[in-house]
Amino acid sequence: MKKLHVFLALVLMSAAVFAQTRHLRDADRFLKNNRLDRAVASIRLAMAEPQNLENSNAWFSQAKIFTAVATTRDPKFKNLEPNAIPLAFESFQRAFDLDKSGFLKNISHTYIQSLSGAMYDRGTVLYSEQNFAGAASAFRMSVDVNALIDIIDTTSIFNVAICANMAGNREMAKEHFKRLVDLRADQPMVYIYLAAMYHEDEENENAAKYADLAAELFPENYDVTINAANIHLMLGNSERASAILNAMTERYADNPVVFFALGVAYSQMNMPVLSEQAYLRAIELKEDYFDAIFNLAAFYVTVGADIKLEADALPLSEQKKYDEMTEKSNVTFRKAIPMLEKALELQPNNIPVMSTLRDIYVHLRMMDRAAELSAQIEKLGN
Repeated sequence: MKKLHVFLALVLMSAAVFAQTRHLRDADRFLKNNRLDRAVASIRLAMAEPQNLENSNAWFSQAKIFTAVATTRDPKFKNLEPNAIPLAFESFQRAFDLDKSGFLKNISHTYIQSLSGAMYDRGTVLYSEQNFAGAASAFRMSVDVNALIDIIDTTSIFNVAICANMAGNREMAKEHFKRLVDLRADQPMVYIYLAAMYHEDEENENAAKYADLAAELFPENYDVTINAANIHLMLGNSERASAILNAMTERYADNPVVFFALGVAYSQMNMPVLSEQAYLRAIELKEDYFDAIFNLAAFYVTVGADIKLEADALPLSEQKKYDEMTEKSNVTFRKAIPMLEKALELQPNNIPVMSTLRDIYVHLRMMDRAAELSAQIEKLGN
């Protein structure tokens, strides 16, 4: 009788084990047969059983099923579970945590890449719809999914940063740009964006740091080096900017932008002769370069005005010196005239240019031309 009791106990235990695993076996079978609706129903029943909550295979089955739902093209199954992707991701995480052997992780690459690909595609669609916050989240999930199998997807990290920045989430953008920098990603725009963002946020030390790092890593990249120079110019680091730009003049001897920026740097450093030479070279390379033309005109106006102020400060007893300095000032103002006239030719309705040119005409007693410009300014004003 005792043996019969033991036998019955064993039978009951076997039945209990069978009942506990049946839903899990059904879920795997339905997945294999692409019966995703039945697979989802079965895995939910299986995961409601307490013993499966510590079963790595159960979590792995759930991960595979929700990955299939997330990536299916069958319209019958697309809406089975709106949160299929995060559920799959969390299930993979739990499965890998419970499986100390690492076996499940080793056999999951195809599923993981399918899931990350689905998130990448979703991010691309959201980006095209200008839902930049949603796109950033999708690309970030793609990054996190790949990380489950130790894949670092720099393209998705870059996309997270770009979309986050466009969505106004600057901290997320910086986080992912810095992650790429730490990885020394071979993407020059990463360093340009990061330096520009820090400059916009008035974190000048970091702006200079990343601008210099970019120039160091990509010395032959024009965009990187001119951006580094511009960052330093905007920060007032004119000596550092001029060093970068002077090095660039050898490689880009025919590039007017380089010489224009160099003219700005020399102007900041109060080196008028070199500044004038740089602006003239920029204009020589590009005759219709408005910014260089205008800056050179402004340079002549400033120099002429400084000389005139110095002359006006002389005592009455130094009339001769006053006359000499006044003439020197006027000569400099006259050099500004063709520059301003050329600038006005390029931008006929530019009132600041008109006003500056009119004031010089008045100063030099060229009243007819001054009157013409005054009429044009009044007309534009009205």
